[in-house]
Amino acid sequence: MSNIKISINQINTKVGSLYSNTEKIVEKITDAIKNECDIVCFPELTITGYPPEDLVLSENFVDNNLKALDQIIDSTKNITTIVGFIDKEKDKLFNSAAIISNQKLIATYRKNKLPNYGVFDEKRYFTSGNQIITLNHQDVKVGISICEDIWEDFEVCKIQSELGCNLIININGSPFDTIKKEQREKLLSNVSKECKSHLIYVNSVGGQDELIFDGSSLVYDDLGNKILALPSFIEASEELTIELTAKDLEQVKSSKKFEITNEKINIKSHIKADKKKKLSTTSGIDDILNALILGTKDYAEKNGFEKCLVSLSGGIDSALVTTIACKAMGAENVRAVTLPSKYSSEHSVSDSKKLCDNLGLDLINIPIIESHSSMTNSLKGLFEGTESNNAEENLQARIRGNLIMSISNKFSWLVLSTGNKSEMATGYATLYGDMAGGFSVLKDVPKTIVYQLANHINKNQDIIPKNIITKLPSAELKPDQFDHDTLPDYEILDLIIELYIEHKKTFKEIVNNQKIIKNISKEKILEILTMIDRNEYKRRQSPPGIKITPLAFGRDRRYPIASDYKYTYRDY
Repeated sequence: MSNIKISINQINTKVGSLYSNTEKIVEKITDAIKNECDIVCFPELTITGYPPEDLVLSENFVDNNLKALDQIIDSTKNITTIVGFIDKEKDKLFNSAAIISNQKLIATYRKNKLPNYGVFDEKRYFTSGNQIITLNHQDVKVGISICEDIWEDFEVCKIQSELGCNLIININGSPFDTIKKEQREKLLSNVSKECKSHLIYVNSVGGQDELIFDGSSLVYDDLGNKILALPSFIEASEELTIELTAKDLEQVKSSKKFEITNEKINIKSHIKADKKKKLSTTSGIDDILNALILGTKDYAEKNGFEKCLVSLSGGIDSALVTTIACKAMGAENVRAVTLPSKYSSEHSVSDSKKLCDNLGLDLINIPIIESHSSMTNSLKGLFEGTESNNAEENLQARIRGNLIMSISNKFSWLVLSTGNKSEMATGYATLYGDMAGGFSVLKDVPKTIVYQLANHINKNQDIIPKNIITKLPSAELKPDQFDHDTLPDYEILDLIIELYIEHKKTFKEIVNNQKIIKNISKEKILEILTMIDRNEYKRRQSPPGIKITPLAFGRDRRYPIASDYKYTYRDY
């Protein structure tokens, strides 16, 4: 029986920032050495940041990541370090974990299971490894794995268990979505219980373009009980002393395709193991809000924006985005503008002003009545003799888009667009109008969740004016216009979108959903599915935005623009 002290570090890295990422890693190693830890571990591809995408195809980038690894090796006196990096062998690249002990690279574990679905393209860049690595000291036997190795059938972990590993360390770059935490905890409990091994799951934290890594690193005992949970959506480090009992070696049943390597490490004498549990718990809506805040903050900071701009319409989407921006960047770095037209209601401006007062913002007011009149007159001759349609309505949105992008261009402010997933799905947005912007905070947030978030924010204090939440949503591009003139109730619409997009249900299956068919007709369902399919061209031109659902538009769902394959909803 032996005790081992581990330092677990979920750090916020930036893709390509090899120097600053390495500085963070070395700082945490230094802390772990001071506190007499035996092992210090970091997430997947910590040196490069995750996911590095086509930077991986640059030989110079890969070589510099190896130079950064050399710096880290020099800092590891009297400690074993596990850190993610890109390894290479001839013309092959590997998503790897460096195992460094006392200033020597003693082994390199190469990820065996490469994900190639959803947002992941690892087979585009990396070759699968075929090693099983164990680290040994008396009763302690540690197995190393990387992310998908534990998600896909956990074959690597099973073999490590058969080899006698009583501790498995799995390093991760696992992005957040609304069901991931539950999936993750269920999986890890099952793996630790089945392998009869303690399990450390260390995950990345931070926003990287459209992906949010929530951290939420976890430790399980050999009975499948959660004994440590690091907080979500913030950088955190925890040290934990674990008591490990030697396991009887089992017959290794499935290791023929793997090379098995055993390496010795040094472990200090620790008097007792930690018995206390540190469990971080948050609600689902809290997680979504924190993901949106972190995603906005990191996108702005990592791209060099100090300030942002939001166009306030008086509606709930722009109010929510402005509130999130203030939480992410500080109210002093948020600018709000209202651009009323002749169709804007009085409460659109007054509600926006009240929101700004609540948040401590000044509201810039730029009416577009004259601009709209001028542009309408410019088109008068060409449009003469035609019926008025969306072209005239959308002109207002496009004027607003031009103005906010001009302000952005002048002052270098990041424009946060305000469209939600329900609108992106159905194309209920104006290209080069309200879709204009640099980052789309609510791009993957259904309208029903927008309302939940607004009410959640107001739980202790009315920040978003009640009238913004309760009034009927409207684009206000013509008199007496409301969203429900075109779209069904958002609760029904969002259910249809979820079934069609996330669960890939057919028209027949959606029609058979009793909640839906009780509220809208088959014809309306078909119309909505048609809207989703034909608006791929709009989604391709939308700004990047934060992924929170299991299947977001964009990298998760790569559909052609020019396509006549619509059999998913038509009967032939």
